[in-house]
Amino acid sequence: MNTLLKIAAGILVAASVLVHAGEKHHPAPAARRAGSPAAEERQTIRRAVEQEIDAGLFPGAVVLLGNPDRVLYHEAFGHARIVPEKLEMPKDALFDLASVTKVVATGTAVGVCVDQGLLRFETPIREALPGLTGAGLEPITIAMLATHTSGFDNAKYHQRAEGEAMLERMLGVSPQWQPGARFYYSCLNMILLGRMVEKASGDRLDKFCRERVFAPLGMSDTSFGPLPPSPRVVPSGARQLGQIEDDQARLAARPVGNAGLFSTAGDLARFCRMMLGEGQSGVARILSKETHNRMTVNQLAPPLPRRGLFWDMDRRALHRPTRLSDRAYGHSGHTGQSIWIDPEKQVYVIVLTNRNHPKMVGGKRKDQQYEARARIGDAALESYGY
Repeated sequence: MNTLLKIAAGILVAASVLVHAGEKHHPAPAARRAGSPAAEERQTIRRAVEQEIDAGLFPGAVVLLGNPDRVLYHEAFGHARIVPEKLEMPKDALFDLASVTKVVATGTAVGVCVDQGLLRFETPIREALPGLTGAGLEPITIAMLATHTSGFDNAKYHQRAEGEAMLERMLGVSPQWQPGARFYYSCLNMILLGRMVEKASGDRLDKFCRERVFAPLGMSDTSFGPLPPSPRVVPSGARQLGQIEDDQARLAARPVGNAGLFSTAGDLARFCRMMLGEGQSGVARILSKETHNRMTVNQLAPPLPRRGLFWDMDRRALHRPTRLSDRAYGHSGHTGQSIWIDPEKQVYVIVLTNRNHPKMVGGKRKDQQYEARARIGDAALESYGY
């Protein structure tokens, strides 16, 4: 009998080896291998978020942590709105992503166009958008727009015109500094890139993103605003619920590349899994591995800050969790959003807040709100062993 038991055990071990031999495994910290964190560890995340809410930095938040295989943590805290009445924050809350639009929509759309041979990162911007009429544009490439080294300032055009007239005025821009010599964050860079996607593809930016990025990934709650008011829509600094907060994106009267995208933590998790998959999630290939990898490595040499194409890689970014590796890349939004993706640790963390409700704030208080998102991200990462 003992001999038969030993033979059977050997067969089971061999079968297990064969079954798992072809599986792809991602590096996992000890806490993840052991299973979900204990209730006490999950409470650590809750305490971290509630501490920031109690400090008055924002009324509510949604936090999501995930890896390539699954969502590890997803919870909502506090209130989606506190005026004119209090409404608890739902896990599927729809947030105005503000500048997170630049990476989730515009940057990805440019990458898709590169893969399709419609654009190149080395393409001169006047070639990609012949309507540009400013002086000194010859050295500027798409890559310079994508790294905010074009030499363009961050002037706001909505104070001069609205709609198509505003967008046409932008075509007359000239660099204020030598292209490639200085990093200067400019919404104009991304608005021009969005127009280049439209010129190259023949589709409006929202249609292009919906068909080539959001729908293939199952991001059914992601779209450009404005949105009709609903209990799921989180107020920002806009006057009306569902309006786009960013003035230029709102007054353009059609989707543009710098802001205006609305989404949920769940949808953003689908996007982050694609990015951890080097442009692929399941059967959906959004970006080629080559294009994805180029977009997510540092493009700038010191003393300029670390930037990928579209993505922030600056270790000094106020909203960047400290537990991430040097390879991590992310982006923030003025309305209180942060997403960070770490290809080395194979993890992503999303922190969405309503920091501009009930009123928009700036100065030191704004910095504190950005730092709060980093602390929340660190609490989530630490609780899951990252």
